Amino acid sequence: MSDFDPKFVEQTVARIGRSPEALIPILQRLQDQFGFLPAEALEQVCALSDIRPAEVTGVSTFYDMFRHAPVGRHVVRVCVGTACHVAGTDKIADALRLHLHIPPGEDTDADREFTIESVACLGCCTLAPVVKIDGATIGHATAEKVPEIIRDFLANQNRPATNESTEELSAVRANANRASATIHVGLGSCCMAKGSDELYHALRAGAARSGAQVNVKRVGCVGMCHRTPMIEVAVPGAANRFYADLTPAHAGALLQAHFRPRGLLGRASSLWQSALDGLLVDTEPPAEQVARAEMGVRDSGVQAFLDRQVHIATEHFGRIDPLDLDEYVAHDGFAALRHALADLKPEAIISVVEQSGLRGRGGAGFPTGQKWRVVHGQPGPDKFVICNGDEGDPGAFMDRMILESFPFRVLEGMAIAALATGAHAGIFYIRHEYPLAVRRVRAALATLERRGWLGDRLLGANYPFRVSIMEGAGAFICGEETALIESIEGRRGMPRLRPPFPAVSGLWNKPTLINNV
Repeated sequence: MSDFDPKFVEQTVARIGRSPEALIPILQRLQDQFGFLPAEALEQVCALSDIRPAEVTGVSTFYDMFRHAPVGRHVVRVCVGTACHVAGTDKIADALRLHLHIPPGEDTDADREFTIESVACLGCCTLAPVVKIDGATIGHATAEKVPEIIRDFLANQNRPATNESTEELSAVRANANRASATIHVGLGSCCMAKGSDELYHALRAGAARSGAQVNVKRVGCVGMCHRTPMIEVAVPGAANRFYADLTPAHAGALLQAHFRPRGLLGRASSLWQSALDGLLVDTEPPAEQVARAEMGVRDSGVQAFLDRQVHIATEHFGRIDPLDLDEYVAHDGFAALRHALADLKPEAIISVVEQSGLRGRGGAGFPTGQKWRVVHGQPGPDKFVICNGDEGDPGAFMDRMILESFPFRVLEGMAIAALATGAHAGIFYIRHEYPLAVRRVRAALATLERRGWLGDRLLGANYPFRVSIMEGAGAFICGEETALIESIEGRRGMPRLRPPFPAVSGLWNKPTLINNV
C-alpha cells in the first residue's frame, strides 16, 4: 500500500487504454497499487480517458473486489462460500477480529496492520474453512488456530515463492538431465494451501546439500486435495511410492531413505544404511496419516482411489509440469491442433465435436458442436472465442484446477475452437480470486508467443490467433455468458436479454463462442 501517485495513474491509463472497455483492468491495477481506489485517482482516470464519472462509479461499486476506503498492510480474506460456511467460517472471522483487535463495525485495526474481507469463494472447498492472507492460503482453519495462523504468516513473509517463470523450469530441467529418479510434488492451489510449496523448496534444498541424484519436479493437481502435501517418488527399477500429509521437516529423512548421497555417506555400511531406514520411520507422520504404496498394491487407500479413475481432461495428471511446453508436446500436446490445421476443414472439426456428444457444463447442457456450428455460419471476419473460467458455484473448483495444471491443453482447445469457427481472437475470463490460475495461463501464453506458436502464425501455419486474459472482479453473475461479455466491455455484469444469443451477436456485437474451461 503506497501513497497516491498521479504518475502511476497516468502510466496505467497510457498502458491499458483510454476507452471504456479498459475501465475494469485500470481499476484492478489501481487497487493493486494503492490497496483501494482513491477518489483522486478515479477523477484523474476520467480526465485522462473517455471514461465518464458515472461509469467509474457504477462499475467500481458493482464488483466486490473494489474498495473505496484504505486497508491495512495485510488483507485477510475469509471465504464465506457454502463449504466454508458450513465448516464454521463465521467463528473464524469472529476470532480474527478479536485477535487482531478490530472494533465492532470496522474491518481494519487501529494500527492499520490487518484488514478483514469476506470472499464469496476461494476455490479450495476440500480444505474448508479457508483463509487467505495476502497471497498465502491457509486450509482447514479453525477459530482456535487463529493466533497460530497470524504468527506463522508474519514469520514466513519472506519465504521463497514458487517461481512460475521459465528460469526455475530451466534449473529443474538441468537437474533432470543428471538425475534418473524423480520426486513429483503437487503444486496446485489446494496443495500449496497445506504447505506443498514449502515442502518443494525443502526437498530441492535438501537434494542440493546432499548431492542426491534426484529431480524434484513441480506438477499440478495430484487428485487428492484432502491428503496434501502429497508426493510421488519414482526410482527406476523400483516401484513408485506415495507419501501424503508431509511437512518440510520430513524432507531430509525421505531423501536419505530413498537416495544415496555422494561422498562418505554414499559409501556407508549396511549398518549405517539401516540407521537411515530407521530414521525415516521415526520421522514419518503417524502410520494412519501416511500413504505408502507400491504400484499395483491396493491396500494404501491412495493407489486404490487413483486406480479407479479414468482421466480424460486431466490426462497425465500429477506427472507433467504445468508450464513445460516441451513435456506437454512429448505427451502428444498440440497433436490435435496440428491435425486440425493440416488435415481438417472447419466443418470436419465441428462434426467431430458433434459426434462426441460433448455438452456445456453450465446447467443447460447445450450441445457444444451445435454452438460451434452457429458461430461458424455467421458472416464477417471478426469473431471471438472466450474461455469462461469464472466459476463460483458451491463446491466447484474444476476450472481452477484445470487452468493451474493444464494451461497448454486449454489453449490448444481454444485454438481448435477458433479454427472451427473462424475466430482470430481468444480471451480468457478468469476469476480474480484464482491468482495461481491467472499466473500460469499468463506464463503459458508467454511461452507460446516466444516459441512463435501464437500471434501472426498459429503453430507456424498461416492462421493468426491472439489470446489475452481478462480477470474477473468478484461478481458471481459474470459466470453467465452475457454478463461476462458486459464485464469484458467494461460495464457492470448485467445479463442481456436473449435473443440474440452470443453466437450471433456477442462481444462488441460480433459472433462469439463462449465455452467453459
